[in-house]
Amino acid sequence: MSAAGRIEMRRVVDRLLSDFLHLVADRHHGAAVDGSQLRQAVQEFSASPHLNRLLAEAHQRLLVAAEGELLREKRGDPLQRLLAHPLSDLFSEERLSRDILVNYFSFLHLILGDARDDLRERCAAIVAELKEPDALAFSWDDFYDDPRSKEILWTVLVRIAESFRRFDARRDWFIGLMEHRSQAISLGPNAFVPRPPSDEPQVFGVLEFNVMFAALFGPLWELSRPDALAFERHFGSAPQQLLGSLRKDLEASGALL
Repeated sequence: MSAAGRIEMRRVVDRLLSDFLHLVADRHHGAAVDGSQLRQAVQEFSASPHLNRLLAEAHQRLLVAAEGELLREKRGDPLQRLLAHPLSDLFSEERLSRDILVNYFSFLHLILGDARDDLRERCAAIVAELKEPDALAFSWDDFYDDPRSKEILWTVLVRIAESFRRFDARRDWFIGLMEHRSQAISLGPNAFVPRPPSDEPQVFGVLEFNVMFAALFGPLWELSRPDALAFERHFGSAPQQLLGSLRKDLEASGALL
């Protein structure tokens, strides 16, 4: 259990004990109670609507704590940090909600398959190497700017572009995926907990798709000379040639003006 989860559990226990002691004191006006009176108080407290409300509130707080812990763990994954980095300004400007990251990563898992594990290992190796001289001096910007990290990001973007060959149909499917709000939080391969209910729908339409894909792919057509040469060396073509079809589709969609 995470630290946040343990804190919530302690709060629940403290609240239950406090409310139970208040009930006993109110019933017996602060006088000493015997065993039978205490058992009766326990039965009364366990059957009270107040206890049900307390447990329901505690359940929701624990779910929120679990979801927060999951997101913190994901932020520590260098591959996921790398793939979310192009969207960071959109999150800061609130043009996109960070809530979409769960579905975004699910999409990437679908298109990358087993290659995701290899890419994750490569990212971890880059981070370990960058931290080796002085871990305290490490910056995630060093990781994002590393030529090897750029190559990994470009590899994933090329895979995304390949999956959008039937652009209109794929865009509609992607929007549907991003709008979906799963009912459970994955804590591991076979461990799930229900997601806290939300009154706010997950909004993701053509506008959100356009700003997202502009942030992902727009920089590829504005690479510096060294990066452009590195891209061409790795893929055998410049971004304009390799991703020209997607660029036309994004321009038609309004993502690139």
